[in-house]
Amino acid sequence: MSSLTSIQVIQSQLLRYIPLITIIIGTIGNILNCFIFTRRSLRRNPCSIYFFASSIANFFAIYFGCFTRLLSSFSIDPPPSQMALYCKSKTFLTYIGLAGSAWFIVGACADRYASSAATVRIRSFSQVKVARRVVVLIAILVILVYFQMNFCFDGNIQSANCYPASSFCNYWNDFNLLITFSLFPPILMLILGWMTIRNVRLGQHLRRETNFKDRQLTAMLFIQVICIVILSCPISIQKIYTNLTLNQNKSLEMKQIESFFATFVVLLALLNTATSFYLFTLTGKVFRKELKQLFWSKRQQPTVQPTATVIIKAANRKSLFPGIQNEY
Repeated sequence: MSSLTSIQVIQSQLLRYIPLITIIIGTIGNILNCFIFTRRSLRRNPCSIYFFASSIANFFAIYFGCFTRLLSSFSIDPPPSQMALYCKSKTFLTYIGLAGSAWFIVGACADRYASSAATVRIRSFSQVKVARRVVVLIAILVILVYFQMNFCFDGNIQSANCYPASSFCNYWNDFNLLITFSLFPPILMLILGWMTIRNVRLGQHLRRETNFKDRQLTAMLFIQVICIVILSCPISIQKIYTNLTLNQNKSLEMKQIESFFATFVVLLALLNTATSFYLFTLTGKVFRKELKQLFWSKRQQPTVQPTATVIIKAANRKSLFPGIQNEY
């Protein structure tokens, strides 16, 4: 077996199994995230609003980015007449999910920075109503920024990846991806995380005011930021390398290696959308507590039913025998 054939076999296996794993663990994890972050004890925290929005955005990336690649690995593709529409919609919805999820985490980092600030004016930005407005604003901006994909992509599909229709679109798309997803958001996350840590160290008087739940959410956020940086940086490296070597003459083997690397880094970025629940479970005691209550709350409800039944029976007895009250 030649090296080219080996690369193609490995690439086909990756396209089949990594999306499948991402779909399974990502669907379960993000559904549980949505249930947990909308529970009464967490939904009043602005950081939970960003986590919930990020989980919703992850669904777009998982199903339009992973499910379509899984179908392609079994040679299930739309007919040629619909390939252009397929590439436009698939790429657009995948990247608004990836970018939206990343920017919602940036919003969460900004919220943690605001909540740890020494000045009251900056701390006032850490509110649920502010978080909701920021989530809506981010969603609108991401859709507007990536709307150009409906014009820049056609039916040119290679290795389950849709490619831009022109060289200008290719440059613009790669630049747009670096700014809105793989490079700039992780840098902002790291900067805001460092500023938050500095605020916590300098503001000793705020530590007593910060409750245990806030500290746990901050720790969960920092762990997710590290994971995002690790899984997002490879796609930045690949895009920069591709544009720097675009005009070079390359052998067939080199082109195949680059195609393999491009597919692999996209799969890593998509895998990032499925990890948050498991990271939160490992690092967040508050999150684990809410997860247990989510599954065990129904078993705790029967303990209050006997009391409720007695009250209802007493009320019914009074309504059937109104004269009993006057006998006493």
